[in-house]
Amino acid sequence: AECGGSRYFGSGHIVVKDVAGSKDPAMSEQDFVGRVIGAASQGAVGAVVAASLSAVTEPLVNNMLVKRVPLMEAVKALDPEMIKKFLQTTLATNFIKFPFFEATNIIMQGVDLPPTARGAALGSVFCTITLPITNYRFRKSMNLPVTPGNLYQAYGPTVLRDIIYGIARNKVSVFLTNLNPTFASTMMGRVVNMFATVVAACVLSAPGNELRGYCLQPPDRKQSFGDFFQPAKFIRSTSVGAIIMGISLAIGTMATPQVEKMVGIMKEYLQKNPLSYVLIILFVLQQVIAMRRQSELVESMEKKK
Repeated sequence: AECGGSRYFGSGHIVVKDVAGSKDPAMSEQDFVGRVIGAASQGAVGAVVAASLSAVTEPLVNNMLVKRVPLMEAVKALDPEMIKKFLQTTLATNFIKFPFFEATNIIMQGVDLPPTARGAALGSVFCTITLPITNYRFRKSMNLPVTPGNLYQAYGPTVLRDIIYGIARNKVSVFLTNLNPTFASTMMGRVVNMFATVVAACVLSAPGNELRGYCLQPPDRKQSFGDFFQPAKFIRSTSVGAIIMGISLAIGTMATPQVEKMVGIMKEYLQKNPLSYVLIILFVLQQVIAMRRQSELVESMEKKK
């Protein structure tokens, strides 16, 4: 089902129509760009939802995953000020990771590889590029110091986790779509399939995440292999993360069709009005300059204090 080409339904990767075989190359290219931007927007919406949920749950999950503390003890360790600060970290890192994965996922569909190899390549590329962000976020959630030396910590188990996740996203998505193509083409179908696909991929890749947690244990409190890997703790830490990811990207899926429509309208307008490109570039530059000035002003005021 994946050989001919693909059309993105927001549930991962769905093969319905051979876009590459279109008679109009320009239309094919526009459709591809629209799907990439649509996937990135899905990731962006998911990033906001996940960041809001993760600001509270991620410190809990990390404490349970790495320190292996009971749930109530992890809840008691939560601090409102820490949650507020960590929300800033989760928003910043999610806005990089979520759109990047979803956009790369679509781009990889155009690569002539078997589904398993494509998923493995996706996981490897994603992990190698974003692991410093992942480890930075992890250490912030645990109130641990961040140094250049620990940004690629636990690379082996993390890349294993992301490869399994990439393969599972490919396989489960295609399976669910082929199960009921009519349902998959509806908005409800896209949302349900995305949720089920992401949860399944998270659960299937969870052993790699557990191994990562084992490698990230603080040296002074490191547990033995037998003590660390316990089924009850594994299920507890896995279920929370999987549900957050599933909900976040399922909600993000709702935005994808609207964004793709907007991209099409904008492309048509820009083609008729080339001067608009210049106006957009000037607007972006103005925003960057304004942000720098604001940052310098805040920094200057803090120094005066």
